[in-house]
Amino acid sequence: MQLERARRMPLSELVLEQLLGQLRSGAIRPGDRLPGEHDLMRMLGVGRSSVREALRGLITLGVVETKAGRGAVIVARSPVPLPQSGVTDVFQKWAVLDLLEVRESLEGQAAALAAQRATALDLATIERFALEIERQVTERRTYFRANAAFHVAVARASHNNILTECVERLVGQVRLYRQRLMREIQGMPEGDLAEHRAVLEAIRASEPERARTAMITHIRRFAELVRSLDPPSPRRHPVQEGDSRPGAAIGARGRRGRAGEHTDGS
Repeated sequence: MQLERARRMPLSELVLEQLLGQLRSGAIRPGDRLPGEHDLMRMLGVGRSSVREALRGLITLGVVETKAGRGAVIVARSPVPLPQSGVTDVFQKWAVLDLLEVRESLEGQAAALAAQRATALDLATIERFALEIERQVTERRTYFRANAAFHVAVARASHNNILTECVERLVGQVRLYRQRLMREIQGMPEGDLAEHRAVLEAIRASEPERARTAMITHIRRFAELVRSLDPPSPRRHPVQEGDSRPGAAIGARGRRGRAGEHTDGS
């Protein structure tokens, strides 16, 4: 038998999962207004801090915006279209790797543009989330939301609205894998801290290619950790050492059919 240890989940994460579940089921849709804080507290049986933390998570994922006079409004579909059968499901693993391949290209470009366009406020925001991740790691807590917020902050510093929206929609889709890796892979949090610092320093130094490389390196390491969760697939083609093209380390593979084959997919 292969069982995972039971773990406690913060109430705010349970609230977030319930709200995302409502989105996935179609019970709430873009344009709908969420109930107010007090109504959510009563409906869910939790305190204000749990509700507010869950709402911040939805905002970070680009699902909800707060609008004057309307409160929290759904602005996007659920950001978790990946199969929900569990993190050990092979299809889900390959779908995550495909997604990371896309993120590598998008976020590498976002980091390069941020190095050219970031304002003092942009830099302060990126640094704030980097420090928040460091605090969470020091306290031995999972830091998915702070990590997502860091990536979104870098994208926003690119001052390209389409690119930012794409990144906002994608960063939340690897949550199950990232949280599992945070628990299981020794040294992963420390690696994240070093890689985030490298991205921040390159952006602050206004060095676009250095920033691109730092972000790509960070996402490729996450992809390799995802691969390590299960035995390697014989269908994947090895990457030639020294190939630094965007997507090479994550995706390098031959064409494959969708029917009957698994597909490969921080």
